[in-house]
Amino acid sequence: MWKKITDSKWFYIVVSLLLAFVLWLYVGKEANPSVAAPVRGIKVTVAGLEKLEERGLMVSEGADQTITLDLQAKRNVFNRLDNENITITVDVSNINEPGEVSLDYKITYPLSVYGEVIEERGKRPEKIALTISRWTEKEVPVRAVLTGNVAEDYQQGEFSLAPQTVTVRGREELVEQIDYAQVTVSQEGMTETYRQEMPFVFIDRNGSPLEEEDASQLVTEESTILVTLPVYKLKEIPLTVDLVPGGGVTDVDSQVEVTFKPVDSIVVAGSEDDLEGLNELTVGSVDLYQVFTSEDVTFPVQLSPELTNVSGVTEVTVTVAIKGLSTKVLEANKIELINVPEGYAAEAITQTCSIQIRGAQEAVDAVLASQLRIVADLSDRTAGSQTVPVKVYLDGSSEVGVVGDYNIVVSITQ
Repeated sequence: MWKKITDSKWFYIVVSLLLAFVLWLYVGKEANPSVAAPVRGIKVTVAGLEKLEERGLMVSEGADQTITLDLQAKRNVFNRLDNENITITVDVSNINEPGEVSLDYKITYPLSVYGEVIEERGKRPEKIALTISRWTEKEVPVRAVLTGNVAEDYQQGEFSLAPQTVTVRGREELVEQIDYAQVTVSQEGMTETYRQEMPFVFIDRNGSPLEEEDASQLVTEESTILVTLPVYKLKEIPLTVDLVPGGGVTDVDSQVEVTFKPVDSIVVAGSEDDLEGLNELTVGSVDLYQVFTSEDVTFPVQLSPELTNVSGVTEVTVTVAIKGLSTKVLEANKIELINVPEGYAAEAITQTCSIQIRGAQEAVDAVLASQLRIVADLSDRTAGSQTVPVKVYLDGSSEVGVVGDYNIVVSITQ
């Protein structure tokens, strides 16, 4: 019977299967042994921060620590574990007061090893030590300083900052130290407007930057400040005045002397394009027929909005003096009344008028009073005795002119 069984092919099939199974058990046990080793550098996740913040508290120290776990598991399980997929969670939602706390933590393994046997043989540290502090926030101004410089013949303008304030949140004792946020421009030899997004540092009440370790614990919505520093070109601009010939003055260059006080030039700042065509600044005009010998006229110094008056001089007094010419006063009695309103009659009450003329001595001596003609325009005048401005004409001489303004008295009747 036994011989019959051993001669059967099924006998050998069954034996082979049994041997294979035994071999599989042996190899499996030897090829996938149990492994014990530490997993280091597992980051801590803090839960319940919202509740903590509602109580005006925050985790000021300890949240950045890491945990080491001493684990034992089959090799194929252990190979699926590392410090990125193991989660360490500590819950701070039940903390109500600031201070030092020591909390238990929860260990969560990845789904890829769910149901597998993992033995925790040790953990370092056993508990997580945290420092709980009161938190606050405040708005601090942003200031800018220039440690660099502008090029020669250039001037810096005023800093423009956006935003102008920064809201900082963090541990109360740190936040209260802050006086302002500072950005520093260290550009050298600037010749054009500087515009850049820049990081800032917090300055404490003693004027010193906050320690980097302390600053790293603070939170702000902004990480940079848009800094604009205008840079202008400087140019010295001479002042001038327009001289309108008249009153016998025919050559202003040789017959008129002009002086300016307190300055005869100003320094102007602006862009190179705006300054390109500005070679002089005319402050006003003077009609020379109104200047008898010398006259002081004060003018405002005005620039276009694109330019800045660096000198700060807002007005100048221009002295206009006539030189090299002679004057003479003649009594003129040729008076004409023109444009008398319809239905009205007019009569000159003034019979003679002293008129001053000016020019070269020889030409002035040759002028006669009969050459002077006084004309009063009565357009739009009404009845009554009144003073009327007149225009004085000098006939027969082109080298001599009348100096000044004149009036006569006229009577208008209906």
